[in-house]
Amino acid sequence: MSEIRRLQTFLDFVRLGTIAAVADATQYSTSAVSQQLERLARDVGVELLRPHGRTLRLTSAGEALAERAPALLGAWEQLHSDVTAVTDEVRGLVSVAAFQSACLALLPPLLSSLRETAPGVRVRCVQAEPDRAITALRSREIDVAVIERFAGQSSAPHADLVETLLGEDEMLLALPAGADPVRELSQLAATPWVFEERGGPERVWAEAMCHAAGFVPQVAHETSDVVMRCSLVAAGEAATFVPALTPEALRLGVECVTLSDGQSRELFAVTRQSSNADLAVQAVVRELRDTLGRLQHERPVT
Repeated sequence: MSEIRRLQTFLDFVRLGTIAAVADATQYSTSAVSQQLERLARDVGVELLRPHGRTLRLTSAGEALAERAPALLGAWEQLHSDVTAVTDEVRGLVSVAAFQSACLALLPPLLSSLRETAPGVRVRCVQAEPDRAITALRSREIDVAVIERFAGQSSAPHADLVETLLGEDEMLLALPAGADPVRELSQLAATPWVFEERGGPERVWAEAMCHAAGFVPQVAHETSDVVMRCSLVAAGEAATFVPALTPEALRLGVECVTLSDGQSRELFAVTRQSSNADLAVQAVVRELRDTLGRLQHERPVT
């Protein structure tokens, strides 16, 4: 329904602050975004935005709509899920966001499997770190967010979201091929490291691992790109941790060693409560879980 699309555009404006930002995020033209906002104001019969210098600000009516609109959109999404659930037809477009290693390992086989198990479902893939993916999920830019969580990390409960555990993924120590054997992490106290940028869940876990081994890591390089991390390790420039999901083809020149205490991360698929019952969303989440299971079963013992 066009009214629902206009309401989402309005919430995009509330979140992003400018028409240009909304146009950039939604790939509409600025004039199309302006027209949707103007039409929404005509539909509700009150002024929602008012010029303030070179910007637009919410009126009191706009603020009231911004407060209530998420519940309206959630109710519509729930209604759509309930209605489609009474049919046996599984179809629709599902947008999935995942961090890089999950994108590399899970999404290509997911697309292939869904062509067999749910041919009416189309998937749009987006690469995004967990925090960005959750924000995009709440703003309805995506429908499923794949996130990671490490030992000792927890998430505050969110009534509007549903988490489904996909499985565990072992974390490995990555060293240059041919490097001297490492039995204890403390042997690498003087070694330069390449870690994820600060603030990410893997960076917090990696630093904690080194601290527990009795040293402060010398972080020489920072990147969330697992391909670049493997390249730096292969060149002998650093050590790092990599998830076992990292495709073998990206680990050329790298030797991956199982950590002595068997460290792993948990992978979750996160959906909105209002769309969790959607058959297409369920099909994607189920196939993500099955894909991870198949990859783990096929993985050679390290």
